Amino acid sequence: MFKRVLPYMVLCCIPLFGAKHTNNSKATDNESSEDCGNFYAGIFGGGGGFGISNFRQTGTIFFPAASGGTTAVTATSGGRTSGAGFVGVQLGYLWHSFQDEKNPNSWLLRPAVEFEGYYIGTSTKPVLGSQTALANRFQNTFPINAGTLLASGVLHFYENEDVKFHPYLGGAVGAAVLTAHDASSYLVLPTQPSNNFNSNTTATGWSFAAQAKVGLMYDINENFKVFAEYRFLYLTPTNLDFGSTSYTAPTTTSNWRVRFGNMYINLGDIGVGYYF
Repeated sequence: MFKRVLPYMVLCCIPLFGAKHTNNSKATDNESSEDCGNFYAGIFGGGGGFGISNFRQTGTIFFPAASGGTTAVTATSGGRTSGAGFVGVQLGYLWHSFQDEKNPNSWLLRPAVEFEGYYIGTSTKPVLGSQTALANRFQNTFPINAGTLLASGVLHFYENEDVKFHPYLGGAVGAAVLTAHDASSYLVLPTQPSNNFNSNTTATGWSFAAQAKVGLMYDINENFKVFAEYRFLYLTPTNLDFGSTSYTAPTTTSNWRVRFGNMYINLGDIGVGYYF
């Protein structure tokens, strides 16, 4: 009797063994996938200070001959800092953790690569002085929109796997485009009511960008994280070309070029991220 039943028992067990083997393979695949790391996306926003080290405005004023004739103007100003607000998004990939094998009590480290894009809004009002006797002071206003795109390397520090809070730091390089819109430049000494940029009050320039940041993250669960950051953004000098003064009286001018010096931007933000 047993000899007759045994072949059927073996045949019945084969599918069960196959199913168990498949499930174990899937589990192993899932564990390997988790060990590889996580893609993530986040949004953030905050504010801070937008500092510009110096300003230089150049152009030509076509005075009548009786008033001195054509005069080249170079007006300069020292640095100014104004308040700024910003909002942005990030996409990244966070690798699995690693630890110093020689020191089992050391912190766990998780590196990440990250791409960030954010918009900064600010407005600055420098007073530029010129050595030209007949036009020696300009009151300018520059409402500025800056769009920044950065590629970052980030390193996360974990005291252990069960701690909810952990710090991180990162560095990034990229590019920024600055647009000054509705800009104005008025002669205040001597007084002249016309905007020197009136034929075109909008100008755009590009700049190299570098960023350093430090942050603190809290793990709500496996997928959602919230974070707070301080970031320092540096932008190289850029030139903005505005229009000429198109009024027929009392004077006309060439197009105006304004050079923004080095830009130092200190920002704080909070955000939320989703880890896939």
